Amino acid sequence: MSYTPYTLQTILTHIEEPVPGSTNSNSFFARIPIVPPNEPSNVRPSSWIQSVGAWDSDIYCGTSEGSILHYSIESTSSNRQNFKTKLESIIDLGLGKKPVERILLIPQVSKAVVLCDSILSFFSLPFFELIPASFIPPIKGVSCFTHDIGEEDKIGEDGTVEIAVVKRRNVHIYKIGESMHLKKELPLADGAITITRYGRIICLADSHIYKLIDLQIPSITLLIPTPQIPVSSKLTGTQMIPRPILTVVRKDEFLVVSGTADNHTIGIFVNAKGDAIRGTLQWSGYPKDVRVEFPYVTALLRSNVIEIHNILDQKLLQTIPVDPSLEAKGMILGHGLKIWMDVLAKKLKRDTWPDRLDAGELHSQMQREIIRYSTSSARILIYSRHSVMAQVSTPLIIQVDGLLESHNLEAALELADQAEKMISSNSDTTTERLKSELCYTFQKSGLLLLKETVFDDAFSLLSRGNMDPRVVIHLFEGLSQDKWLKETPPILLFDGVRSLIDKLGSIDQIVNDSIQQFTTQDASGSSEIKKTLQANAQEALLRYLLIERSKKKEHLGQNDVICRAIDTSLLKIYLTLKDDPSVYLLLQQKNDCCIEGSSQLLLDAEKYYALSTLYEQRHMYEKVLEIWTKIYTGELEDRDFKDGINRVKRLLLKDIHPEELPLPIVMKYIWWLTNQNAKDGVEVLTRSPRKDDMDADEILVRLEGYSNEAVRTYLEYLVLTQKSERAEYHTRLACSYVKDVETIIKDKNELQSMNDLVDDFKYHVACKQTRITTTEQTEGHTDEHTFVEYLGNIPNQTHLIRMRLLLIRLLQRSTLYSPQELLKTISRAGPLLIEEVIVYGRMNNHKEALGILIHALNDFVGAEIYCITNGQSIGDSPTPKGNINQVMPRSSSLSNQKVQKPFPPIIQENEENLSTEQLSQRQQLFTMLFDSFLSIKDRDKMMVRIMHLLNTQGIYLDIIKVLQSIPDHWPIHLLEQFLTRSMRRTLDVYNESKIVVGLARGENLMRHGPFI
Repeated sequence: MSYTPYTLQTILTHIEEPVPGSTNSNSFFARIPIVPPNEPSNVRPSSWIQSVGAWDSDIYCGTSEGSILHYSIESTSSNRQNFKTKLESIIDLGLGKKPVERILLIPQVSKAVVLCDSILSFFSLPFFELIPASFIPPIKGVSCFTHDIGEEDKIGEDGTVEIAVVKRRNVHIYKIGESMHLKKELPLADGAITITRYGRIICLADSHIYKLIDLQIPSITLLIPTPQIPVSSKLTGTQMIPRPILTVVRKDEFLVVSGTADNHTIGIFVNAKGDAIRGTLQWSGYPKDVRVEFPYVTALLRSNVIEIHNILDQKLLQTIPVDPSLEAKGMILGHGLKIWMDVLAKKLKRDTWPDRLDAGELHSQMQREIIRYSTSSARILIYSRHSVMAQVSTPLIIQVDGLLESHNLEAALELADQAEKMISSNSDTTTERLKSELCYTFQKSGLLLLKETVFDDAFSLLSRGNMDPRVVIHLFEGLSQDKWLKETPPILLFDGVRSLIDKLGSIDQIVNDSIQQFTTQDASGSSEIKKTLQANAQEALLRYLLIERSKKKEHLGQNDVICRAIDTSLLKIYLTLKDDPSVYLLLQQKNDCCIEGSSQLLLDAEKYYALSTLYEQRHMYEKVLEIWTKIYTGELEDRDFKDGINRVKRLLLKDIHPEELPLPIVMKYIWWLTNQNAKDGVEVLTRSPRKDDMDADEILVRLEGYSNEAVRTYLEYLVLTQKSERAEYHTRLACSYVKDVETIIKDKNELQSMNDLVDDFKYHVACKQTRITTTEQTEGHTDEHTFVEYLGNIPNQTHLIRMRLLLIRLLQRSTLYSPQELLKTISRAGPLLIEEVIVYGRMNNHKEALGILIHALNDFVGAEIYCITNGQSIGDSPTPKGNINQVMPRSSSLSNQKVQKPFPPIIQENEENLSTEQLSQRQQLFTMLFDSFLSIKDRDKMMVRIMHLLNTQGIYLDIIKVLQSIPDHWPIHLLEQFLTRSMRRTLDVYNESKIVVGLARGENLMRHGPFI
């Protein structure tokens, strides 16, 4: 069975005209009905319909006698065989008995344009009153005209529309609104017989050839010759050359008709460039007229047949015979007559399922939808000498529903497939209605197949029919939840589909009914068949739900009620099938599984890790951490959960909104993690996005219960990374380092190795001492190192050395710790001599510090640096080599972070930049150092150190004290450099002071001169 898109219905069976002299030309009273609608009228046999215009419920018929008959349609129900019409008025054009060639209605500006006797006249709608010539004058000498079909039902920004008017040698483009003016004029040498337009392209034909005119360039493109072979007329029996036929298909596409000598006629589709596109249409004879209502081409043939072709594949879809006695003359494509279809209204009626008491507004909306879908627009009208017929769209649902009722499912689906291919890309009421009809067809067909237990095909059709998946899920006992049916948006079903669902019942009932029809005795066989059918139904449902889920992918994760029903049902099916990979795939991506129902399903199936995945996808992180920690500790068992500690740590390190994971919950599970491994816990404490909100004091108190390494690591974060200026943290960090050193000394008996380090450094200094020449002594050139540099340059540093270097660097660079408290801690830890020196320097106990440097360590270079930095430093602190955190029980990403320098390096200020107090302190320190050097028992060593000091830092020493203190037996040439520099400096100071005094006196004299 083929899909038939149209039916033909008669609108007017005859026309009525007044007796001569009963009307006045263009008078308002002339348009009042002369003859009551239900009484016979005087019919003039010589008058017939020559042209037709239609809009809404009004029809305007142009007659061969130069008048226009205005009819209104009183009943527009498509159930009636004929329409009931009423003659509203008769308009005499006043141009004599000339045929009305064309009527063009332009409702967007309430105008009608009539061509009669080569004159264009303009009327107002809907009463067809002649517009005075002072506003819009008639246009004479017109051969044909057209409006812009691309602007149909639209209006320009200036409130006008355009028409193209062809005269003998020109094309004029007029703009019509409240008035009319000429926009453009183009030459046209051969004139035109017929014309149409879409946008910038005009398609026309003269007596020889079809043409395209581009109004923007402008340019003319020649197409194909117009028909030149005469055809016979059944009315007159004469041979006549047929009129060229052309029409708009859509934007930049036209259809032109060509006749051949063998009476074979083709329609050619051309684009805006004049190139042939698509295939060709073929007719058995030259048509009287052709009209396009995309995607269909309607042709009125001379054999009293209407043929309808599909533009997309150029195939003949339908043939409609026309009563030969009607003598059909032509067709028009207008704005359309509004026709109400009762059958369509009943079939497409939808209502809520189940019934809802709060759906008043929704019912009103559905009623408006029915009115819109059931009010069809018949755009193509066929007119004969005395009648007018409408080509009305045939509702698909009427054709298909009859086939379904007769159980001819295959033919119904074939018809629906054909109609589906005809759907236009245009979003108009006709297209929307056809989609709704297809939904009805596929839904009802699917339910009928479901009754036959053909599950795959049934669910496929239900999907094509866009049935709400909640309805399908409701058919499966154990899957559906009643609340889904009551949630918004409500379920809407066609009445015919709803009644069928109520009859079918559940899938189990459908299976039982099917088994009872085919088996009656073998109970065991029936049980197996039942299981097989139920399994088939479940597999088909699974595929159906996945298809529906793909349709809703843009709504996933937005708590859409339909997505929630689909995903929850999928999860239950996967759990039933024990398809673990599919369970995790569903839960790890965006989903809308119902939390309450899904969590219970997963708990019952002991899929704890899958449940945590669902919670994580929904940002329910507290529940995620609760499940993970319980699985890790063995309280819950789930082998799918792997790498537990790291999973917990990564989650705690995520930047999660406080509302989704409050700080108390974060801290709860950080301490749980710390209990499992202190290293990981401290890493989270120092790297968490919420670290600034944490109470550092409370954390330090709790970390005391774990290990000194944990406390030290967190203090390093506070002091080195966060740059905290709290003295308590600096003191505690330094004490933590000392405690680590003390622990290493006691646990590994490192006391002797520490003494060995001092002895080795002294030996190193002594060896350097023996290689220093007299000249180097005099000039102060040595390559000696401080004790701190010595520690840093040891190739294979032990953990003890690395910890000491960290302590030394902190002590030198920080000024915020408490030196008194730290000195007590250092004294208890062991022989940490260099550390004591730094602390003594902070306490201004310089004598004790210098004593340790010189006599205990022989760190002469460090002593000089100590003095020149006013006790701030004993030399640069090298970065420890290797992993300073190797004592921690587990590796951590925190240990890979490079230790930052929290304080600027020590800067030795020049004398000019020092304050008087700082300079005085530095002089005192170097004097103390000089005295310490004098107390060295080894005379050679004493001489070397003193001479080095005098030659490098003699500027800070008093020359008189030096000369009084050094032994008398020292050769004077050793003191030459020191004495020369000192005398020169003393002389410079003296001369500079005299200059300053002179300048001061001169300035004083200049200022007081005027007063003398």
